[in-house]
This record gives sequence, structure tokens and C-alpha cells, in this order.
Amino acid sequence: MFKLRKQLLIGMTALSFAAMGMAAHAQTDAGGPGRHVPTPEQQAKFAEKMAKRQAKLHDDLKITSAQETAWQTFIGKIKPVRPTDMPQRPNKEEWAKQTAPERLDHRMEFLKHAETRLAERTAAVKEFYAVLTPVQQKVFDDHFKQMEQHRFGGHRGGHRDAPDAAK
Repeated sequence: MFKLRKQLLIGMTALSFAAMGMAAHAQTDAGGPGRHVPTPEQQAKFAEKMAKRQAKLHDDLKITSAQETAWQTFIGKIKPVRPTDMPQRPNKEEWAKQTAPERLDHRMEFLKHAETRLAERTAAVKEFYAVLTPVQQKVFDDHFKQMEQHRFGGHRGGHRDAPDAAK
């Protein structure tokens, strides 16, 4: 049971990073190093896919009326948004002028913000997971595993003690 919860947290972590990346990518100013701003159509398509996945999970979990508030709270907490206190990404010219320590400082600041957001999302998953029945937890775990495998191609880069890591 512990390994299953550990895998769930690892998977939610991966999903959180993916969602944060999409949100940050969608809101990045043009001219950032190696970045482009998605079109409104691309942003709408991403939002539509996210809404469909959430609706499917809601249906598959068979959320009861007593759990609906917890579901809405969970969805609100995991919604990908770019924090307002995120450090500004330098443009190509500024990035090229930075020294190696300056670049690493910039990356460290970004990772600190990402870690804070990940901790918030992990807490949201734990809070929601606790209100699910064991059957619902299994469904949640299965959905999460599928998302993880789709997003990251299985356990590539995963933990060596994970059951499927030998594949």
C-alpha cells in the first residue's frame, strides 16, 4: 500500500510539473531563451483537454454528493497557474550576457518556486485522496499511472525499486 501511495505522489509530482510547465509556457513572454508563446487556439485546446480529463476522472471515480466539495477544492488547488511572484525570465540577449553563476542563480530561483508549488499540489492530492474510498483510490491510482505513462513513456527515469522499472 505504501508503494502505491509513493507511486501516486511521484506521478502527481510529474503531472504537477507538466501542468506548471504548460501554464508557464503559455504565459511566457516572447523572446525568452528558446521559447515561443502558444497561440490562443493552442491554449484553448490545452484547457479543453484538461477539462475532458478532469470530467472523465470525476465520472470514473463516481464522486458522491458528499465528496463533491472535496473534488471542487482539489480541482481548484491543482489548477495550473503561473505564480505572480515568479522571477522574470530574461530575454535571449540578457541570457547570453549572464555569467554561469548568474544563470544558475536564476534557475535556482525558478526551482524554489516550482518546489513550493509542487508542495502545494502534493498537499492537495493527499487531502483529496483521503476522502476517497479504497475503490476510488484504486481508480485514482490507475488514472494517474496512465497519465504518467502517457506523459513520460512509462517509468523512464523512475525509481529503480518501482515494480515496472525493469521494463
